[in-house]
Amino acid sequence: MRGIVTSNRHRIVIEDRTGAVEVKLLRSEEISLGDEVEVSGQLKLAPAPQVEGTELRRLWGGSMPLPLSITPDQAADGENEFFLVQTVAKLSDFAPAGLTGVRLNLRGGHQNFSAILASDVPDEELSTRSMQAGATLRLTGILIVNHGLDARSGDAFSLELRTPEDIELVEPPSWWTGAHVALLAAAGIILILIAIGSWNHVRHSRYRAVAEERASIARDLHDTLAQGYAGITLQLEAAQQTIARDPQRAGSLLNEALQLVRHSRHESHLSIDILRSLSRNSRLDHLVSRCVQQMRMGSPARIDQAISGEPVALSYTMVNNLFRIVQEALANAVHHAGAMAIVVRVEYRRHDVLIEVEDNGNGFDPNEVPGPEDGHFGLVGMRERCAAINAKLELHSAPGGTVVRVRAAI
Repeated sequence: MRGIVTSNRHRIVIEDRTGAVEVKLLRSEEISLGDEVEVSGQLKLAPAPQVEGTELRRLWGGSMPLPLSITPDQAADGENEFFLVQTVAKLSDFAPAGLTGVRLNLRGGHQNFSAILASDVPDEELSTRSMQAGATLRLTGILIVNHGLDARSGDAFSLELRTPEDIELVEPPSWWTGAHVALLAAAGIILILIAIGSWNHVRHSRYRAVAEERASIARDLHDTLAQGYAGITLQLEAAQQTIARDPQRAGSLLNEALQLVRHSRHESHLSIDILRSLSRNSRLDHLVSRCVQQMRMGSPARIDQAISGEPVALSYTMVNNLFRIVQEALANAVHHAGAMAIVVRVEYRRHDVLIEVEDNGNGFDPNEVPGPEDGHFGLVGMRERCAAINAKLELHSAPGGTVVRVRAAI
């Protein structure tokens, strides 16, 4: 019979248009893939077509036939055994075969099969192949059907590959592997937990901010109305006790109680004004502007105001304390320093807000200012309010003027 050599490594296979057969030679022959040869010998058909005791004569060098394109299910039928076939399948895994060869375990259609690349293929050729589990490969090789005991391995057939070029990558493995899905699931769970933690943190921060603001309002009411009412009560009780025996003293006590009532009323209106302003999203500079306008009406001094920077919203605690400091410093400049020129500055900066009240008055020695024991709470109150908002207070005073400067982080 005549045919074209399609395999010449571990076995010699010849093929023509009618079929393919394995050739067992009595002696080695120098033949190449694509050679057309003539063989003679004894033909065996079972379990696979084979010619034994063969003599071989090379006729001429030809070209390789095109491989028969079949599916793995068609290959398992056994009708095309020893044919040069080409099929597409997905790589399950691979392992060394021999010294330098490789065995590919594949899955295609309903079939599991293997592909063996000869062990005498150099390592450097194998290393150039990108073979990853899950990759889709196009394989070209001699179809060997597993018969009898060979079929117990679970492989319906195998392919004998001749060169590394018989392995062609059709599609790389999908990124969605089990490990990657598990990794994404773990990352998703972590992100969900982080989101829940962040949401709880924001919620607690809001609750804490509301609680702190309520506590600040309570402290403000205590320092104004509650203290005022306590003073009024003391004055009225003293007047009640002395009205019968010392009407003049009682009248003086009632006058002091009346002054305390007016002062407390003014303080309550001021606190309510601040709260109403904050509820309308009014800024610190708006409150300071109204205070400056009120002071201008009752003072011969020239009072100017300078606003700079991009205004930002501040908390009630911050606005209340800074405004009270400005109010106290402005009142001191108008009523005690004898100043004729006063400048109030509000500067919004990137990380803080700066308040300055500067006058050209008489000045004073900060170390000789009367304290709470003498009934003077102005400077002490400024320092306490700065401490409440972690602000820095700077006071510079000398004959010719005073500067009160407050920096508060925002």
